[in-house]
Amino acid sequence: MKKPIPSDPIPCLLSIFTVILLLLDPSLGEPRAQTVQIMCGNQTEHNATIYVPNFVATMENISVQMRNSGFGIAVTGSGLDTNYGLAQCYGDLSSLDCVLCYAEARTVLPQCFPANGGRIFLDGCFMRAENYSFFDEFTGPQDRAFCGNKTQKSTTFEDSAKQALIQAVSNAQNNNGYARAKVAVSGTKNESAYVLADCWKTVNVNACKACLENASQEILGCLPWSEGRALNTGCFMRYSDVDFLNPELGNGSSRGTVIVVVVAVVSSIVVLVVGGIIGAYIWKHRAIQKKRRGSNDAEKLVKTLHDSSLNFKYSTLEKATGSFDEANKLGHGGFGTVYKVSYKKYTQINDLIAAVFFLSSSMICCVAGSFTRWKRDCSEEAFL
Repeated sequence: MKKPIPSDPIPCLLSIFTVILLLLDPSLGEPRAQTVQIMCGNQTEHNATIYVPNFVATMENISVQMRNSGFGIAVTGSGLDTNYGLAQCYGDLSSLDCVLCYAEARTVLPQCFPANGGRIFLDGCFMRAENYSFFDEFTGPQDRAFCGNKTQKSTTFEDSAKQALIQAVSNAQNNNGYARAKVAVSGTKNESAYVLADCWKTVNVNACKACLENASQEILGCLPWSEGRALNTGCFMRYSDVDFLNPELGNGSSRGTVIVVVVAVVSSIVVLVVGGIIGAYIWKHRAIQKKRRGSNDAEKLVKTLHDSSLNFKYSTLEKATGSFDEANKLGHGGFGTVYKVSYKKYTQINDLIAAVFFLSSSMICCVAGSFTRWKRDCSEEAFL
């Protein structure tokens, strides 16, 4: 025996809608919003009342730029309370992933307060704020390597990692300071060394080259560990035995923007379609219920008759039924004999066809479709 199909489609539609939203992935990869390291300055801010609003304004200004290009700088205030800010996503992040990474950086960096400056390296982006202009800096005392310590690799992997680092440093000089490299490990089937190199857009070509060369030397010290990062003033480098790189974006951040727009449009269409289906179902369901009730809706009729307050003399009912003539007898119900009355000549009843229950010499009740009101003393009048 087949199970009946549920008549209510709303739960099913909501399930389908949820699945569709889960399948729609607006991101081309991962935002890599994990914090690698946060470095705070060693001097406190000059005036918190001025510093905090300046910092917030700088971050808001940068936020707009990050959504458009994945990079932003801003300056707010003057004197000792001036706030300089810089943020940049690494070159393989999509527009949406970049926004997510920046949001995380903006949330974490304020932990440096009340220091008047700080920087944060994430696996997908970088952010820095100071009370002086640092935009052209590419080297500094805080430059360092950050090594993984989980797995040690073979010498063949070391060779591949060194080659990948050299390729990345060389390619970045002709690619706006950004490069990625992959070198297979000889003697293995599926193992490779992956490298990402990225200079801040505020440093020139020569400064970028110098920064990446320094970074590559620092990061070589992490071998034979399977992963290492260089956290430098003007650039970032990373190598790993795991492919952490996001797919190529093709046309840069514009493609990520297009994907976000397309997904937003598709999601809106899905919402409208599902909403329309649910609305149509509810309308149809109500129409069916109304049709089932029809013109003999007991509750509606009772209310109508109750509000009308129609009163009829016993003599009128007696005359209308022909003195309760057997010819007008419709049948016998639980309340007694049922008679038909036709009041076409009485406009106050509007040609109503009613039924009269003749219960006894002391009780007459007139109904239309349902038992409404009754009165035991019917010597003077009966109530409808």
